[in-house]
Amino acid sequence: MNNQSMIEYIKEGILNFAFPLNCKICKKPIQESKGYSICEDCFKTIELIEQPYCIKCGKPLIHTDFFKQNREILCLDCKIKKYSFEFSRSTGIYDEVLKKCIHLFKYYGEKKLAKPLGKLMVDYLLKNGEFENKLDLIIPVPLHKNDLKKRGFNQSVLLGKFVGDYFSIPVRESVLVKKKLTPFQVNLSKKERSKNILRAFSVEKPKEIKGKNILILD
Repeated sequence: MNNQSMIEYIKEGILNFAFPLNCKICKKPIQESKGYSICEDCFKTIELIEQPYCIKCGKPLIHTDFFKQNREILCLDCKIKKYSFEFSRSTGIYDEVLKKCIHLFKYYGEKKLAKPLGKLMVDYLLKNGEFENKLDLIIPVPLHKNDLKKRGFNQSVLLGKFVGDYFSIPVRESVLVKKKLTPFQVNLSKKERSKNILRAFSVEKPKEIKGKNILILD
């Protein structure tokens, strides 16, 4: 542990003693704070998404004998709509705990949640053979410069760096740029979300991504 880490550790210990945190989910005191307000017991309840799921968008599907025998299934939406990406995946079930973690991470500045949330992504990628030795770059979804200034950090960059460091995959922040300031997606319908981000992003360095397998991380 270097001097800076030791100072942070001592500072965290003093804050834990003087201002003990309660978990935002179960409301119980957090015995050893790691810089975020979700206890380890609650965090462990987050479920990774497992098969069966749509091979295109990754949407979880109902477990039946049919899906056990047929892994390469498209959901109804993906049978109708065409996408420009090869496939999309989600790490965990969007339940109360994961929803609260993401909310605290993005909107309440609990940046240290990048570590446990990043570890969830790493665990998912390790379990999912679709990604094994296939990724050349990680590109975090960018924020508009106004939103970045207001928030102070891009949560996708923090997660991307955690995942990239673990797998030794380069992370490129400047390839994709958000040029249009858009309302937050959180309260929009699926149709409104698609319309909201239309023409919002621009590829600034196309030569860096040509012919590469890319994980766009959000």
